Amino acid sequence: MLAGYMRNGAFYMPTSSEANLLRVAQRGGLANAAKAAGWMRGAGIVGSVATTAWGVANLATMDHGKAWKEDKAKCLSNWTGTAFNASLTLAMVAPTPVTVGLAVGTGVAYAGTLLWDNGDKIVEGAKEAADWVGDKAEKAGEVISDGAKKLGSALTPFD
Repeated sequence: MLAGYMRNGAFYMPTSSEANLLRVAQRGGLANAAKAAGWMRGAGIVGSVATTAWGVANLATMDHGKAWKEDKAKCLSNWTGTAFNASLTLAMVAPTPVTVGLAVGTGVAYAGTLLWDNGDKIVEGAKEAADWVGDKAEKAGEVISDGAKKLGSALTPFD
């Protein structure tokens, strides 16, 4: 019921065929496809198209041989990031099990290459986080210990 709206004086519930914006545009034009998408999905599509175009431009202007020799992880993350943005755009425009599966698969590949590319920073950050948590836990332990000693002293009449 949340997806329904009034159209021509009657309540209208969109069907699953209207999730595919290409099909909606073929049947009723771009204006109807924009209405079916809504502003949030439309903004996501515009952003995804922009990042895909940026990725394609980046891939078109880079020296792939040099980039591969310098940093294999960075080179692969450029490719997988562009593939992920393109598949995500396709999944938002025409959601089917195939397009969503492509988006998930390229997303996993992109996440893997980002982990590979930034592994040293991730390990360093995890060590810093562990040290911070350890310091805070030690201070909390000291506060609890001091509080317990004070409480024990207050409750013991022989002190």
